[in-house]
Amino acid sequence: MEGQVKGVRAMVEDERDCTDILTQIAAARAALDAIAQLIVKDYAMSCVNEFSSENGSEKIEKLMRLLFKYL
Repeated sequence: MEGQVKGVRAMVEDERDCTDILTQIAAARAALDAIAQLIVKDYAMSCVNEFSSENGSEKIEKLMRLLFKYL
């Protein structure tokens, strides 16, 4: 992902075609989205165990805010 972002910078500096630059940006965004999905999945799985606890509703609200923010 870091390499993709550096690649975008280099492409802009080299005045490459805008479609090539946008393709590289899309690839970087896809990589970030994949990481975000893993993080959301891990957080959701950890919350499932706590839903039945005393502060379970708070955990559900926090998870929902995270999902709405991400989506």
